[in-house]
Amino acid sequence: MDLSSALNQKQFFKFTGPPEHWLTAIKYFTWGLEAKDKNRKDWEKLQTGDIFFIHSSSGDTSAFPGVAKSGIIGIGVVGFDFSIKNNYLWHYEIKNNVNRWPLLVPLTEIYLFGELPNPANWESPTPANDVATVPLISQLVGNRIPISEIKGFPQMGSFSTVRPEVAQQILFQNRPLHLYTGHSTRGPAIEQKASDLVEVHNATETLRHAASLRFLESIKKRLIIKPYSIVERDNDILARAEASHHSVLEQLISIFRKKGYATLSNEYVDLFAHDGKRSFLFEVKSTENRNFKVQARKGIVQLYEYDYFEINKFKKEKNITFEDQYRILVPSREPTDKKYIDFINYLEHC
Repeated sequence: MDLSSALNQKQFFKFTGPPEHWLTAIKYFTWGLEAKDKNRKDWEKLQTGDIFFIHSSSGDTSAFPGVAKSGIIGIGVVGFDFSIKNNYLWHYEIKNNVNRWPLLVPLTEIYLFGELPNPANWESPTPANDVATVPLISQLVGNRIPISEIKGFPQMGSFSTVRPEVAQQILFQNRPLHLYTGHSTRGPAIEQKASDLVEVHNATETLRHAASLRFLESIKKRLIIKPYSIVERDNDILARAEASHHSVLEQLISIFRKKGYATLSNEYVDLFAHDGKRSFLFEVKSTENRNFKVQARKGIVQLYEYDYFEINKFKKEKNITFEDQYRILVPSREPTDKKYIDFINYLEHC
């Protein structure tokens, strides 16, 4: 199943910083922006699932001018729960006692062109461990792509958009990709960064907010995954790319659009369909008989949670009151446990 067209739904960005700061980003799965960046259009556009290119800056911006080199050292994916910190995290901040980059961009996946040791075995760079940081920087920038090799890559600024035709030059290079995965929990969430429900015309468009690149065959075949890369299979958005899940969503979208319903999705909601009077909230689960109960329990909670937060927010913003509302759990295979199905249906009457 070719899902490369999902890239057409995504946005591409460049984040620039000294290599010691990128080591911290890999350690904690977060990147920092200045407070003033919150007023920029690029910040407003930045969403879960967007792709960014990791640009390590040269020696004149680094505390390690002898080993810092300019170049693109990898690719990353923006994660969930943007946040704000009030402490010092980056080498520069610790050294100068200043919270210079308080806006934290959460990361879920980092694909480096060069390999680093297990992040659990080294410390985030600080002025106290400069000696240990030097060899890590050398490894980090050793297999970089010089900016001069990427036609049209933005060289100015620490944070900017990247055009799709420029992004493809980097994404589809035949280089090994060393995968590092994780999530950031560094500060209180910025609630307003959650995305709105947007209209989708097919199942592939629901991958707009997939916080992963592992559904792309061109990426997957180049991956080098070490034991310390925590690759979670239970990633609900990544699950949308699985064949069974994708097929069910495709059928549902087709059925409801033919009946004149609007079909919408975001990073949480698999599918929400409505015609202004009647609405259907779907949670699709890729299931086998052995895991049906586990998946069903999780799906039930998600349906109620998304209804309470996402759908209520949508109704308020659109000033819509539905005459009939339905929450529907959709397994990819018909389960054999009929009693549990009866229990799920019973919940609607409680």
